Amino acid sequence: MPDTASIKFNNKGFRIPSSFIEVLSDYVCETFENIGIDTFSANLQKIYIGFDLNRKGEAIGMVNILLDKYITNNYDKTALINILSQTKNLVNLVGPELGIATLEDFESRKTDDYFKDPWAFPIKTQSLIATIDIIIQMLKGAWTSDNYSVYYVGFPNPMNMPEI
Repeated sequence: MPDTASIKFNNKGFRIPSSFIEVLSDYVCETFENIGIDTFSANLQKIYIGFDLNRKGEAIGMVNILLDKYITNNYDKTALINILSQTKNLVNLVGPELGIATLEDFESRKTDDYFKDPWAFPIKTQSLIATIDIIIQMLKGAWTSDNYSVYYVGFPNPMNMPEI
């Protein structure tokens, strides 16, 4: 797997290419911004900052979602699940995939050219939604794996692993 992020919560989690978390973070940030960042607790605002660093490419080599650090109570957990559910709706509005032009536009918004990577394949929105579903399952305590590797449909998968 290329540069990967390890997303964990309560000793459960998954690994995923960092570039997918960067793209997903863009949509999560848009949801936060649509609702109003200042309406959330300080911890959720810190989660937002992490997503924002991811989408800008500024967390290169350290892409993550710091769930264990900032989701410390049921209110924040429920609020983040709500944000993620709204993000799924936002991603659904895009259509069946994020084409190369859309992904290149996303890359162009990164803060430094060094952090920009070319895209060779479109991302199926179902894959982004499935990733959100995994994070929601983790927050709800329903995710049982502690070392699952995520592979997106349509991307190289040399070991023929299950794809989302």
